Amino acid sequence: MANASLILLALLPLIAITVIMVVLYQPATITMPIAWLIAAIVGFIGWSMPPQLIAAASIAGVFTATEILWIVFGAILLLYTLKQSGAFDVINAGFSSISDDRRVQVVLLVFLMGSFIEGAAGFGTPAAIVGPLLVGLGFPPLAAVVVALTGNIMAITFGAVGTPLIIGLEEVFSQNQQILQAINTQGLTVDQYVADVAVWAASIHAIVGVLLPFIGVAMMTRFFGEERSIRPAFEVLPLTTFAWASFAIPYWLTAYFLGPTFPALLGSMVGLFVTAATLRAGYLLPDTEWDFGPQEQWPAHWVGDIEPGESVTKDDRAVAADGNGLDAVYPNGRVARGNTGLGPASDVSYLEFGHRLERHLRDGHRRGVPDAVPPRSDLRSR
Repeated sequence: MANASLILLALLPLIAITVIMVVLYQPATITMPIAWLIAAIVGFIGWSMPPQLIAAASIAGVFTATEILWIVFGAILLLYTLKQSGAFDVINAGFSSISDDRRVQVVLLVFLMGSFIEGAAGFGTPAAIVGPLLVGLGFPPLAAVVVALTGNIMAITFGAVGTPLIIGLEEVFSQNQQILQAINTQGLTVDQYVADVAVWAASIHAIVGVLLPFIGVAMMTRFFGEERSIRPAFEVLPLTTFAWASFAIPYWLTAYFLGPTFPALLGSMVGLFVTAATLRAGYLLPDTEWDFGPQEQWPAHWVGDIEPGESVTKDDRAVAADGNGLDAVYPNGRVARGNTGLGPASDVSYLEFGHRLERHLRDGHRRGVPDAVPPRSDLRSR
């Protein structure tokens, strides 16, 4: 059979996954068994694999998938722990205490924290966790989704504690005699060869990644700002460059000295600590605070059924963006329900309630603010 035909046959499972999931919108529980069946048929027809070998390869694939699913399970466990414990609001409060500027929050949450989550869990968990955090801070849900998907690119190769290189290269190369022999002829073991690949990958990512935090901010200001311009992004260019350097340097050094397991984790951890400490010290903060326009002017498709600081309303009770139903409780025992004047007719998470209240007071508006104005410490989640 011609090589072109073999290439086409090898691509059939991937094409099937793309068509079924992307075009037909079917879940993985339907898509993956179909893709496995196609791969088994392709192996039998194109490479004359006996049924025993197909079965053995399938069992090996189950074990490999289990390793990946175990990592994803940890990420999902973290996500739901944050939801049920109310830690989303605590994390948001920590970041908002550094700056209310949305550009600064994107650099810290999307680029640095998103990279950390990618290094720890990978497989889409950065967007799943960072997105709700941004919505809880008051970002339009559409902006939160778009921006959250830009931040972890630099960490992807070393995501899930190096899974792409450890499982994708080390295990595959160790099982292929031709590749193994080619590596050995260079005087290297598979581990050493993959470690070299990690250094080169980190070098390329570090060079290209200098633009990533700036791109995230620029996309936000260009598509979701009142001025529809990237000019506000240039105002935080020193911050985005500093955040990149504080991440990229330990990121590359970790890849060089420790291998492919921890570059994303350690690099983002150090970068987040250094950048946050620098901002808290008053350095690199923008001169003017940038925010989205008034919420009343947002297009409907920016929000959908989710309000900033909240999620869909169920049984006349709001569910916050982190999944929890929240009540604003005042010192006199009054519970803020219904129309507070600071958003839709629903409960408001204490963090977003505080931000909205501060903005209204700063603008001289007191539209329907409850009679007893509480400090944030007196607002608690149910």
